[in-house]
Amino acid sequence: MVCILYNNTTMKEEINIQELIYKQIIGDASEEELKKLNLWRQKDLSNEKLYQSVIDPTRIKASFSVYDAIDVNEAFERILKPKPTTRRLAPMVLKYAAAIALPLLLALSVWMISDFNQNDTKVVEAIAPLSQKATVELSDGRIVNLQENNTVEIEEHGSIVGEDSENKLIYKNVSVAEEIFHTIKTPYGGEYQLELSDGSKVWLNSGSELRFPVNFVGDTREVYLTGEGYFEVAHNPQKPFKVNTINSTVQVYGTSFNVMSYDNDKVQQITLVDGKIGLEAGDENLILKPGEQAELNKGNLSVEVSQVETELYTGWTSGVLKFNDMPLRELSKKLSRWYDVEFFFANSSVGNIHFTGRVRKDIDFSYFMSLIEKTTNVSIVVDDRTVLIKELK
Repeated sequence: MVCILYNNTTMKEEINIQELIYKQIIGDASEEELKKLNLWRQKDLSNEKLYQSVIDPTRIKASFSVYDAIDVNEAFERILKPKPTTRRLAPMVLKYAAAIALPLLLALSVWMISDFNQNDTKVVEAIAPLSQKATVELSDGRIVNLQENNTVEIEEHGSIVGEDSENKLIYKNVSVAEEIFHTIKTPYGGEYQLELSDGSKVWLNSGSELRFPVNFVGDTREVYLTGEGYFEVAHNPQKPFKVNTINSTVQVYGTSFNVMSYDNDKVQQITLVDGKIGLEAGDENLILKPGEQAELNKGNLSVEVSQVETELYTGWTSGVLKFNDMPLRELSKKLSRWYDVEFFFANSSVGNIHFTGRVRKDIDFSYFMSLIEKTTNVSIVVDDRTVLIKELK
């Protein structure tokens, strides 16, 4: 067996982490060896990231197609679940372990040697707060980049239909008679403002997209949202405004409201600030009053309505982020989108720790992390754009 050395391990130490992981998988690691492995994992965030990558059954299955006949997920579930005090595994489990051990060790060799050859000193770039940036896809597939302090004209069929100025994309005086759609997209770490041809205003949060017509030519004004958007809709009872998501339709009667409907969230939230909106989802059809929030379960399309403090859900549009007893698991989702970072928790219970605070949206990321540390019982380690949160003992 080849002895692999790591970026946080000197030549003199000669800690064979490869062998320790191998022994853990086949169930032959002693308590002392498991302690040594855990100490190595906790020593540096990069160690833990590499460990999680190596034992990821999906990655192993993709990398070693020769093992396609093995149910890798079942194998790992059998191998890594808590075991009795006896260290030896049953023959059936050893069969699964043997099937995985070889590709695992090969992966370790390649990834770890590569890691060891890299310079230990890492230059960590400052993680910037949200900025004004987006792209617009035109009807013919052309992509227009929108950035802070740039002026751009949006042309369609030889006519100017929109202008990007002072960090806002505005469609007005549109003479196009046919229904032509554009799509504005914001990346993680970006947001943008949009004014539609009817005068309705939209604030688009990070990692979101809105498909909309350059001119509303039918009997309704309909747009299509993925992600999160805050709407101030121009009043026009003769031409209802509708916000469509993959799970619901919000019927608008001239009002201000927020819709959060990210693909990777299990729920969708519609929060009404003022005015009146109707919600259609599955068999549900209801009307919201100001200060109410409808939470839609995407799995069974059930809806719960509750009275909320709307600023908690709309403050992002005015530059203030407010959190009231929010679990770190939910907070991390928002911060991932705003700062374009990835969060990991040392264990599942850490994500249940709650945070309360009020900060400016342009706050420095490192300061935000220190604020969380000071107000909760956690420590936070940042490595490039990866963040590990651990509970203090």
